Amino acid sequence: MNAKRLGVRIHQAREQRGWSQEELAAAVGKDQRAISEYENGRRKLSAIDLPTFAMVLEVPLLYFFEEPSSLKDLDAPLLNYFHDLPTLEDRQAAIDFLRILVSVTRRRMEMLE
Repeated sequence: MNAKRLGVRIHQAREQRGWSQEELAAAVGKDQRAISEYENGRRKLSAIDLPTFAMVLEVPLLYFFEEPSSLKDLDAPLLNYFHDLPTLEDRQAAIDFLRILVSVTRRRMEMLE
């Protein structure tokens, strides 16, 4: 696997968790500069470190070798964020927000047709 492609996948997994480079760096025992260089393909990640990244980012090891296959790949991070909401009221507000977003998006699409 080339370093650039691996870096993209690390970046995607980090963003799905809602983490900054600093947060990922602290979790894997690296500095922020190293994370930036991994994500930009300027530094190769050691094969020994890859399982640590997978564990911390809560993705299977194969995640780094696969291409995203569909919009369904976004379901897991969405559910992770949803489950991080502390109260029932917060979760209901998130559902209401998404319902409104879908409605507005559909109307906009209809206007473009």
